[in-house]
Amino acid sequence: MGDLEQLRSAYADWPLFRALIDNIEMSLAKTDRRIAERYLRLGDRQDLAELVLEELDLTTKWVLAITDQSRLLEDHRVLGRAVELRNPYVDALSLLQLRALQALRTQDHDGADVDDPRNLLLITLKGVAAGLQNTG
Repeated sequence: MGDLEQLRSAYADWPLFRALIDNIEMSLAKTDRRIAERYLRLGDRQDLAELVLEELDLTTKWVLAITDQSRLLEDHRVLGRAVELRNPYVDALSLLQLRALQALRTQDHDGADVDDPRNLLLITLKGVAAGLQNTG
């Protein structure tokens, strides 16, 4: 019996392991790789960014193999649809948040201006956290 068969067996027989894999799957479904790449670019560590993205891809591959699915949340239709509907709004907030972070890195602000990137950052932090719920 290989590793994949053992993991599938554990997924079928162990409620705790199943819950762990299901939570990982849900978090992965809420992740947009392109947006993750943009956040990672802020760190100016391409080597580290590549490692994180490789792990994201590897984790997705293993979750799909363990759950025997072709796409994330395939067996969780209601949750999958909810994530699908929510993602465009969260993605838009994430892009605004990236803009605010970039502005904070390149400009000096005293916090008095309505267009202060710190205000946008706080608003988007709250919005993304609310939209993602458990992974915010």
